[in-house]
Amino acid sequence: MFVRPCWQPTSSQDTRSLIEQSPWALLVSNGDDGPFATNLPLLIDPSSSYPDSPLTLVGHIARANDHAQQLANPKTIFLAIFEGPYSYVTASWYPGRDMPSTYYYTAVHCYGYIELQQESELDTSLKELTQRMESPIPDGWKTDEIPRSEITRRFSGITGFRLHVNRVEAKFKLGQDEPIRDALAVADELDSRNEGSSRELAYLIRQNNLARTF
Repeated sequence: MFVRPCWQPTSSQDTRSLIEQSPWALLVSNGDDGPFATNLPLLIDPSSSYPDSPLTLVGHIARANDHAQQLANPKTIFLAIFEGPYSYVTASWYPGRDMPSTYYYTAVHCYGYIELQQESELDTSLKELTQRMESPIPDGWKTDEIPRSEITRRFSGITGFRLHVNRVEAKFKLGQDEPIRDALAVADELDSRNEGSSRELAYLIRQNNLARTF
């Protein structure tokens, strides 16, 4: 991924925060006949939740998916792609209207190798995933609302795994290479939309341009 120095996140915690807030990912690897790609949620393993600890992601995939056959190959390099807030930016938002239109966006690419989970580990990670996704929902669903057998009988159809990340590329393209008045004007416009993702992006624009004076 092409990343100018000014588009680097201000800290590794910014990168982890994007993954935590936008866990829907694209998992990619190369096969003999071309690339495999699977959309799935990936959560940060609690054991690597500290900012300075090695990053590990946890997920699962259907065993019927051809992509799952690659998980057992220790030589296969996997790439997990996360997208944070993004928006088309029209030049009409700039005070002078003298810059070309563009996109502001955030993205994180995580490269690493796979470790398969044991059934007990899969069980734990599925509970954690359910709790994470259900927590914002009023009166959200819990796994203990159905017989235990309805959970365990599904284990044979899925493969749980950890992705141990050994390389991270993060890009926060938020107007840092443009006049600051233009970047802040974009933030103001996004804020005025009063939409969740637009306001999140506006916050990130301001956060990543705070230290600038021009």
